[in-house]
Amino acid sequence: MRAKQRAYHTILTLLVVGLAVWRLIFLLPALDLDSVRELLLLVFLGVLAECLSVPFAYGRLSGTFVLILSTFFIYGAAAAAWVSGLAALFGQGIANCGNPVRTVFFNAGQCVLAVVVADELFRLCGGVQVLPVSANIFPLLVFTVSYIAVNHLLVHLYMTPDRHAFVGRVSWFDSIKWDTLTYFFTVPLGILIAMIYGYIGLSGTVLLFFPILATQLALRFYVRLKATNVGLTAFYRLAKTLENKPGPIEIMEQVLANAKKAVPYRAGVAYLRPEEGTSYLPVAATGLYARQLMSTAVYQGEGLIGLALENREPEIIYDTRAHPQAKKESGLCRTMRSLIIIPLFTTNDLLGVIVLGEKRPQVFDDSNLHIMTVLARQGVMALENHLLGYRLNQALSRDNLTGLLSFNTLWDIVTGRCSSTQAEGFTMGLVLLDIDRFRVFNKHYGRVAGEMLLMQVAALLDNSLRQDDVVSRYGGDEFALLLPWAAGAQLVDQAETLLKNIGAQPFSRGEGRTARITVSIGIAEFPRDAKDPAGLFNSAQRALDKAKEGGGNRVVTAAVPLTV
Repeated sequence: MRAKQRAYHTILTLLVVGLAVWRLIFLLPALDLDSVRELLLLVFLGVLAECLSVPFAYGRLSGTFVLILSTFFIYGAAAAAWVSGLAALFGQGIANCGNPVRTVFFNAGQCVLAVVVADELFRLCGGVQVLPVSANIFPLLVFTVSYIAVNHLLVHLYMTPDRHAFVGRVSWFDSIKWDTLTYFFTVPLGILIAMIYGYIGLSGTVLLFFPILATQLALRFYVRLKATNVGLTAFYRLAKTLENKPGPIEIMEQVLANAKKAVPYRAGVAYLRPEEGTSYLPVAATGLYARQLMSTAVYQGEGLIGLALENREPEIIYDTRAHPQAKKESGLCRTMRSLIIIPLFTTNDLLGVIVLGEKRPQVFDDSNLHIMTVLARQGVMALENHLLGYRLNQALSRDNLTGLLSFNTLWDIVTGRCSSTQAEGFTMGLVLLDIDRFRVFNKHYGRVAGEMLLMQVAALLDNSLRQDDVVSRYGGDEFALLLPWAAGAQLVDQAETLLKNIGAQPFSRGEGRTARITVSIGIAEFPRDAKDPAGLFNSAQRALDKAKEGGGNRVVTAAVPLTV
């Protein structure tokens, strides 16, 4: 694709420049050699205008039309074509803003052809190069419109393969709009210079041209201001979206979506690290190769992206083919010539990385990097808040010593299960487990050994769970297990298995010594023994109390008659 674009630009440039050179040679005999010094001064003024021209997405806006129009009426069409071409060639050659040489020559050629075509149409409409200019109002209008049209048509043809690269910048419509408005100012001034040239000479022309330069400076400021506003708009829209507290994936999707409005990129991907793991996995991708990017991964310190992530430094790769590291890599480095890499990190943690790519080299600049850095920072703050909230909820829902769920969390789960609409026949077993003579164990071996025992019992219970089972610390030396779909003999068998496993397990009590314990277990079944959470826990608690009263090391179910 890139080779086709290069071939297209080369052929179009050769065609335009060839036609321009042919016309200039053809017009050379019509030049007044006695006016060479004055024409060179006009070329110099044109160079100044080009150096101060206003960059738009589809070209550059300058006031050289004042010089072209006044030269056209004072010195003729040949002089106007030569002044236009040389001013564009030297002016844009000095201040080309990174444009390739072929682009500079193309722009010079298009200016020459615009003058030639405008002159032909001017004469076709009956225009004559005589003063006063008021005698040629309609032909002058045709000259101006045709000059604008040819310029923009050629620029549009040249930029056709790269239209996608200008998302978020000033549009082609804006370029035409401001170009046309500028001609309302430059045309009268050009006519004025041509009409009073005989009275004020070339020095007056120079003085009258300074307002054009001042206008260009003002427009340059406006364009920069508008570009800044594009970035601020992206920041505002992202901030409004983040007010809804989206999840990590949506946060990254919104960062990429808002970046598209301010930064020209063809493909973008955001990687985040899972809670546990060493790799950074894609959570959002957009543009070209989005599906392929969602199957890639990034490792800290590995490859171009991994190194930027480890260094925590945003980076622009202006051309992957000229970058020593990028040339050795696959993925985006092979398909994209320009890259922006933005690590996502907090003070203590590396969260992920955002990578934007564009097929053309030298696309991204410092302003794009600044915009992406700010957008990424907004995303990081939202991610950090989300993680803090998640970790806080996790901490509040867990028992500090055993790491099991807290009783409050278990209560919420049981309440939800009991209140939700279930299929007919749904059952749920609740197991309450208490360590027999735990106070004696604590007093004999010490508090540290007691806490160690609780942690070991918690680990054993946690490892014995089925997929949907839930275990929590019920309080002190008591534990609670919620067993969905467990009922009748199955529920009793599971409780008996826990009783045997705990009794057979040697638990460490420190200093390389072990101890064996027994437990008391009370079980209740929903909805057979109770229709609500409170009733279910009360039934299981009564069964547990009965087991302890019987000497412990046994399972008692709420289904049997209980003596209170």
